Amino acid sequence: MDSIISTAFKGMCETYEGLLSSFYPARDSTGFTEQNQVHNFINALRTALNDDNSVHWLEFPWADKSEHIDGMVFSPKHKAIFYIEAKRLSKSTQKSLIMDDIKRVIINDRAFINKNEIYVDNEYIIALSDVWLEDKWKTAIPRWWSGVQELSPQLLNWEKKSKKSLAIPKSTLKKDLQERNIDWTGSNSYVHLVGEKVNRVQNYCLLLASKKI
Repeated sequence: MDSIISTAFKGMCETYEGLLSSFYPARDSTGFTEQNQVHNFINALRTALNDDNSVHWLEFPWADKSEHIDGMVFSPKHKAIFYIEAKRLSKSTQKSLIMDDIKRVIINDRAFINKNEIYVDNEYIIALSDVWLEDKWKTAIPRWWSGVQELSPQLLNWEKKSKKSLAIPKSTLKKDLQERNIDWTGSNSYVHLVGEKVNRVQNYCLLLASKKI
């Protein structure tokens, strides 16, 4: 299933690259809303699942019916469900909010999904985000998100072209979640620099983290 998720993320990134090469959907510094991340990832995930009977829903009602998660995909073929949350990392406070979303999905009793006639063997949390490598705290996000100090060839090339260095964070997503009593062991994280192929968004990155729960 990890390969399906990574394939879906790759497909999502390719969608962004194609779209942003011919169309810029924001004005001034308004950025791109996270609903677009959810929509484009769900489309890519359904393709990667290759399941004609898969279903998806946006703003899926959560355990507390007054709450919703950003999206859900259910695949009968793989007997799997994916709970999707997204946050733009436009402000440093958003780091805490996306961790709140992850914690909410993981700690809640999810047996209520059976009332939706959904029965699965495998459940996954998918966290989506994006960041513009501009302010210093933002340039620390790739390492914070992935938990890896060594940069990908993409990001090394960004450093070379921009003549800037990506900052080293004081912590990582995994460590910060552990402080909230969330075990993030066995998770997978991806950082993709859309700006490598699209000059108009040279500093723009898409992020995905996933874990079987």
